[in-house]
Amino acid sequence: MGSDKAWRAGLVLILLSTAGLGQEPRHSKVIIVIYDSAQIGVKTLDRTEAIARTILQTAGVQPDWNAGSVEELRNMSLDFTAYSRANCEERPSSAVLRVWILSRAPSGVAPHALGFSLPCARVGVQVTIYADRVADVSQSGGPTFGRVLGYAIAHELGHMLLRSDVHEAGGLMKAIWSQHDWQRAAVSIVPFSATDVQRIRAFPPTTRDPRNPSIGFAHAR
Repeated sequence: MGSDKAWRAGLVLILLSTAGLGQEPRHSKVIIVIYDSAQIGVKTLDRTEAIARTILQTAGVQPDWNAGSVEELRNMSLDFTAYSRANCEERPSSAVLRVWILSRAPSGVAPHALGFSLPCARVGVQVTIYADRVADVSQSGGPTFGRVLGYAIAHELGHMLLRSDVHEAGGLMKAIWSQHDWQRAAVSIVPFSATDVQRIRAFPPTTRDPRNPSIGFAHAR
């Protein structure tokens, strides 16, 4: 009887330990400032941010969205100094990420590129998205404009959180999405892979105030 009690007690401890391991960790807060130069509008941005939030939360990231004044962009730049690196050796100096939505993609940009990111940038705008390319995907049988925009932003922010411009063979961090990928994205959430989730959670960012003047995404997708 004593042996049976000990066995049952051990089983309970194992079950409790397993349950504890299965618990989701607390989300890391990341401040994201959006500069809407394309004049997308508040309602569309709200839908965009809702989709991007759900995607980022699959990696344990809780975004805090902020509207940035386009006037602020005059004092910012794009930091291409570490453009050639596949991975960044240093962690980001803050959890403030800046996203710039442009009306049109510049000439010469790859046809499939919805935007780009500068994962190793230390200052300025790190993520740039092209509204006309997002519209092209939506009008070609893809999800709604706001949903495509949400995925484009989440993908580029993923590079920032991973501190890498490396792509995956499938899923959110796939380089070029097919019509099938976009059809899936229209009806469900395409999350980060399990491997990417582990990498992002291993080095959670630290939160700072985006108004701090000391705080300062180009690999085409």
